[in-house]
Amino acid sequence: MQQMEENRLYIDMDILNARARGDADYLEVPHSCLRIGREIGKGAFGRVFMASAVKLPGFNGPKIVAIKQLKKCPSSDEFDEFLDEIAMMKKVGKHPNIVTLLGCCTIKEPLTMIMEYIGCGDLVNFAHSIESGALGEEDNTSALGRSSLEYVLDHKELHNFAKQIACGMEHLEGLQITHRDLAARNILIDERKTLKISDFGLSRTGIYVNTRNKKVPLRWLSIEAMRDNLYSNKSDVWAFGIVLWEIGTLGGYPYPSVSNHELFAYLQGGKRLERPENCTPDVYELMLQCWREDPNERPSFMQISKQLEPHKKIYIDFNEIEPTYVFPPTSDQLRLAIANNK
Repeated sequence: MQQMEENRLYIDMDILNARARGDADYLEVPHSCLRIGREIGKGAFGRVFMASAVKLPGFNGPKIVAIKQLKKCPSSDEFDEFLDEIAMMKKVGKHPNIVTLLGCCTIKEPLTMIMEYIGCGDLVNFAHSIESGALGEEDNTSALGRSSLEYVLDHKELHNFAKQIACGMEHLEGLQITHRDLAARNILIDERKTLKISDFGLSRTGIYVNTRNKKVPLRWLSIEAMRDNLYSNKSDVWAFGIVLWEIGTLGGYPYPSVSNHELFAYLQGGKRLERPENCTPDVYELMLQCWREDPNERPSFMQISKQLEPHKKIYIDFNEIEPTYVFPPTSDQLRLAIANNK
């Protein structure tokens, strides 16, 4: 036990020295302040865990957090990109609709991001839970048992979701940060139904030309991003239009009948996603504004936030939808249909 205390003090001294050299800031904490729990996600970069953290800047006592750790033996590119994501999260700062970086471990491996824990999953899964309840496919008490969230079909709530996302994106726009991966799957929800934009692994400052051959979220990309690898706040606005559609379709998969290699020609030809039945003409008009081919003709997030003022009705009451209406398929439903047809 004594040895552990000595190690902790030794690591803290490392951090003090790193701060003195300018290699670390006030968010740097030792790995020893983390007690890592169960895995809650993983990707090409590494894994995400729940954890309990002590000695976090600005907090007294232990706090439940989410940590993202870079995998063992990363490439130099992966190492640099992970550090870039931490730096980006620091630049983003605090906003009620964006996941907050609470601390980091960067002077010793594994590189670790410590973020606020958002306990109710992402917006796609939330929307699917609503749809499942609406269609009577599952007992909603099982969904309620998984968290304290209430899965209710409420057009005002969907409107509030759209507004919250716009507020978070307006904050990024003001900082000249391009998210590049805005989609319902990257928006987390907490017990109070506050939405938080997450996953800044692709984010960049200002207008960005992507020269790396990496996976990109094709069905959320603007025309100029597909054609020229060009990203800006206006390409984020295009993606926000897709998110509005995802909300309106309760987590539908964009362009379900269009293949990946046909999508660019489809959009270039002026075609767009159709209006979901529970979206008012007003909100569909906003989507079409977001999907204008010329980025300069798209609204800013500040303008979008104003268009989403609460007194307007943008999603239709579900009771007013035709009972024969079928929501667009989800990605899981499409995968299942493809597997069954083989």
